[in-house]
Amino acid sequence: MRTISLPTIVMALALWSTPAEVRAQEAPAPRPGIVIVVEGIGGFNVMGPVAKAALHQAGIPHEVREFTWSHGFGQFLKDLQDTHYLLGKSEELAAWIGRLRAADPDRPIYLVGHSAGTGIIVRAAELSPPGSIDRLILLSSALSPAYDLRSALVATKKGIVSFHSPHDRFMLDWGTRQFGTVDRQYTRSAGLQGFQVPDTLSDADRILYSRLVQIPWQSRMILQCNLGQHTGPCFPGFMMAEVAPWLR
Repeated sequence: MRTISLPTIVMALALWSTPAEVRAQEAPAPRPGIVIVVEGIGGFNVMGPVAKAALHQAGIPHEVREFTWSHGFGQFLKDLQDTHYLLGKSEELAAWIGRLRAADPDRPIYLVGHSAGTGIIVRAAELSPPGSIDRLILLSSALSPAYDLRSALVATKKGIVSFHSPHDRFMLDWGTRQFGTVDRQYTRSAGLQGFQVPDTLSDADRILYSRLVQIPWQSRMILQCNLGQHTGPCFPGFMMAEVAPWLR
């Protein structure tokens, strides 16, 4: 007959007598990741501080960092139309992600972009190895609706989430038809009515595109100070209620 040692009995009694909630608290918490925030045109540099405060308030433990890429304050058209510059900044972001991943391979990395900043993060993802980014979140994207997201989707572990609003007509309808999208198409942007899923996809690509989650503006977002306008997704209430859950 097998005997049970005294230390084993003592340990079992200690675990049995410890409340379950205390044992859960003693379990190691998930490793905080990094959220890289990329603003749109104009060099306002307000989205980063807002995201830091809102995501912290929502209980997101990740470190929030900003990637600044604008030509400078008020340089709207230069930011939007200087394709060579935009591609260079995307390469800088991809290189930064690569350094972060090399320094700590297991640390989650999320990219959040607004307006033209979505073009920066999508291109950076395209330049990154498969599965090297956890998720991309696109807010009011100034990419064209037909933009091919397959390469960016391959780079993510959890896919892409894109928020769009049919009320964002001044910037993403009239504006990008007059001055172009960030990928240089003179058309309405994906941030207005969403991205178009290509008709001719292989079975593998169809599965890949199933990892694109598109979320239209809804009336409940009014309570988050998002009235459907271009900057609505950058408000703290929206960040806390809509963006934070996708970073968990």
